[in-house]
Amino acid sequence: MRILINALSGIGDAVMFSPALAVLKKHFPEARIDMLAMFQQVQDIFRTNPHLNKIYFIDFLHQSKFKSLKEVLTIRANHYDYSINVYPSNRKEYNLLNLMLGAKKRIATKYNNFSAKNFDFLNSILVKEVNDRHNVLENSELVKVIAKNAKEDELGPYEIKLKLDDEVHATEYLIDNLLIDRFIVGFHVGSALFKRHINKRWSAEKYVELAKLLHRKYMASILLFGTEKELNESIYKEIPSFTCIPETSNIKQSLALMQKCKLFVSNDTALMHIAAALNIQQVAIFAYTNYKELHPWKNKHVIVRKELECSPCFFNSPRPVQCIWTGEDEFKCIKTITVDEVFSACVKLVEEVPSHIKPR
Repeated sequence: MRILINALSGIGDAVMFSPALAVLKKHFPEARIDMLAMFQQVQDIFRTNPHLNKIYFIDFLHQSKFKSLKEVLTIRANHYDYSINVYPSNRKEYNLLNLMLGAKKRIATKYNNFSAKNFDFLNSILVKEVNDRHNVLENSELVKVIAKNAKEDELGPYEIKLKLDDEVHATEYLIDNLLIDRFIVGFHVGSALFKRHINKRWSAEKYVELAKLLHRKYMASILLFGTEKELNESIYKEIPSFTCIPETSNIKQSLALMQKCKLFVSNDTALMHIAAALNIQQVAIFAYTNYKELHPWKNKHVIVRKELECSPCFFNSPRPVQCIWTGEDEFKCIKTITVDEVFSACVKLVEEVPSHIKPR
């Protein structure tokens, strides 16, 4: 059996497919399972995944359409029995591509919003989306089309494999920066920019105040992760004595450094899911996205959010997020979260939540 996984929509979405991927391989150990990615970081993360035979990367966003078509036809020549569009992939381009890849059976999600407008009919098998169901479980339902006897309790944690070289690099970084045996806290203060997701960022000023509180209480050292260079530098300038911006050669080196953190604090981003994959206890700050569908999976975590009548208001579609409020109240779901609320969540994780807690 030949199966192709189309992990096109981003790093976090690909990571949230990893538990279902492991179940699929468990049920079909002899199957050839390949993955197609359109972001280099996804290829880098999954290159060492033990459940994949091969991972393809097509740079749809930056190379010519002719070159992309040529590479799609090369993959099509593998004559897959099944292809799966990883959840969520609610765009017409993904469905068109799934058709072009030529698998005998094409599996995707029937979304509650704008699904038909995004050409979902080009897929041969559609699995109904369920509101408030975690993305991992949505992906599991896609896999069950093939692995019909798969059970939900087979789903493990997110899976990312690091190389020894990357772990050695991380240890050397800690030694060089006098961070061995320090209480290290990782921050990801950024977010994606597409679909106006810049609005789910907790403010940099509040992250600075949180860092000061953590340093005062635990003598914490802060590592700033993510590609938002200017944003990280603005925080570093405020608290340079106990903050570092690690310079790494690739994403796996960054993840190996993340694994050294005792605590991770972030907005709802791909690095939030990666922290869960690395089993780092974390505080996840949510704005308008649905925490029931996106919370960190099977690790110790605390979610900080505001319970508003209008939230969550973002669902899976190509449309950018829109807030019903204007002026100072616009995106108040994130703006009204206080430093004390997030700091209290950090303290709860460090001091109150037992290490043997059952993952949610």
